[in-house]
Amino acid sequence: MHAMPPQPRGLDAGDQLVFPMHKRVITQYSVDPSGARELHLYYGDKEISFDEPELFAFGEQLARHSSFVAVSSTTWGPGYEWTKMQELLEQLIEQGILRHADEAGPSEDASRQAAGDRPSPLPAALTTTARSWFECEAITKELTGQGLELGYLELIVPVFRVAHMALDAEGRQVGEANVYPQPLRLDVPTRWRTCIYEGSRYLDAKPMNVTALKAMRADWGQIMAALLRIRAAYLERFPAARNGLTLGDIERLTTLVLAVPTYQLMRMQGGVANGSLHPALSSMFRVTDGLRTVAHQMLFLPVKEATLSPESLITSADLYEYAERNHSFHSSHGVCAGPKAMIEEFLAVLVDGKGMAEAASVVLDPAVEAALADMDAALDYGLYGLQAFAVVFSLWPVMTRAYTRLSNISRAWSEEPSDTVTRLGEYLHAKMEVLQNETLHATEEWRVNRERVYGDIYEQCAFGLGRPVQEELAQRIAPKPTAAHVATADRLRRILRRNCYSRPPMDDHDAEQLLQCLMNFFLQAQAIVALGCDVQQNINSLLGRPAPSRPLRASDTDVHVLLQGNEARRLPHLLDELESLLGFRVEITRDKIEITDAAAATQPNFPAWGRQ
Repeated sequence: MHAMPPQPRGLDAGDQLVFPMHKRVITQYSVDPSGARELHLYYGDKEISFDEPELFAFGEQLARHSSFVAVSSTTWGPGYEWTKMQELLEQLIEQGILRHADEAGPSEDASRQAAGDRPSPLPAALTTTARSWFECEAITKELTGQGLELGYLELIVPVFRVAHMALDAEGRQVGEANVYPQPLRLDVPTRWRTCIYEGSRYLDAKPMNVTALKAMRADWGQIMAALLRIRAAYLERFPAARNGLTLGDIERLTTLVLAVPTYQLMRMQGGVANGSLHPALSSMFRVTDGLRTVAHQMLFLPVKEATLSPESLITSADLYEYAERNHSFHSSHGVCAGPKAMIEEFLAVLVDGKGMAEAASVVLDPAVEAALADMDAALDYGLYGLQAFAVVFSLWPVMTRAYTRLSNISRAWSEEPSDTVTRLGEYLHAKMEVLQNETLHATEEWRVNRERVYGDIYEQCAFGLGRPVQEELAQRIAPKPTAAHVATADRLRRILRRNCYSRPPMDDHDAEQLLQCLMNFFLQAQAIVALGCDVQQNINSLLGRPAPSRPLRASDTDVHVLLQGNEARRLPHLLDELESLLGFRVEITRDKIEITDAAAATQPNFPAWGRQ
């Protein structure tokens, strides 16, 4: 006899139901494209939506109850019949949102009572030595095998991460547990506790850093006063923002806040020594970096919900609600330690400009005042740094588009392919799986969105610097072949004809497509390197740095990924794969594209054919 599958338990009117961890529920209203209101309850990875206005009261009351008798739900709104409530409650039980009381686990009260100090969620640090980016060449050599001079720093480390590893005057790294690069994080005494704030963080398995919160509270008044000063300076450069901040404004403004302490750390003359940064400045960095991360997600991450354009007007409430429903208060190791009231005050100050009267009475410590006295230079540094980020990161949609086109060409190969083309197709087939399932460049739509945002960043930063661009970023990095490039293409054409056919083809259309795809990629990579170096030169002049002694190569941009460690590696840098895939090496700088035929000595030497 076969065992019968267990039957779902029915729901009776007198059953006691439990809503475990109901304080994690996030209740938000939205408006659909037709203008109709909807109620959403976000609970962990689940979303409960109500589009019938008569059920809004049910949803709101549900979020307020940790335990209730099933039939009592008929009192939560007018005209609620038991049969309708029974159906709704059974659906919630089926989804694992509600439980019968006699089947529930430990009570929420018991979990709360057990909450308290927690062990560190972080692995042991890999170093005990505090480092600085003034050791850029040594650090990049140690961690990636590719040493790069300080004069290229902002092309491989986004300006909003440059200060992460620096120590403040309390001996804490600016980036706390999120230090970039992770191998340079230090073990610093830190008290971790279970989060008891209502919302997505409530009693989460990941703890919160209360040591950093305590430091922030000590300087909160100075932080708010400094934020208002920086915000006022931002509005001088971007006067249109006085009518309301856009999402692009939020990303720029938050980056410029981070640039104030970062500039103090990185300028060559009169800067702040590592270990001497005022704690108000490091705490200001930490709280603002959380908002910058949210804005960045809204612009670039299309996973849970659609991205927004940089021109989208944004409010404090929009930012907070997005952060809650998208778990932006969570990181891989912990949750945000800031209580809701503190976060809302921060947003009111930075986004809405509130608190001017209170800030006027705050007396800033000399070190904080000195940092704000250098604000013009710091804001220039932040805008140039953000511009450098936009330029260099434009390489990734260009490169993933090249990956996709190369895959399409290899799959559609019409002539008899050589072993080289067969291996290329097999390799690219595997990489397409990675591209489509493990990256944020999975579709052309996503790539175009990123390019649009990078273009806006580049152009708006130029405006804020008083140097409006004559050409959009997309035009600056578009392929523009010269006579020198024609000669390079001819050399590459000969290599591809020899390596890609098992015998002389009737038509070399396939190899020609391959050539055009590769040359377009190389030309764009070269344009990105050239433009990035121009921006970096402005940064170096501003900071009083010497110019680098060797040219930047396009492959050097991969140092940013390599610094993150193996967990960040999704797709290999395409330039590093070409020798094993197609039998040639390429080196790209702003002045040259040099092709080296690595396979000439071992491949059959067919006579030239086709175009000359």
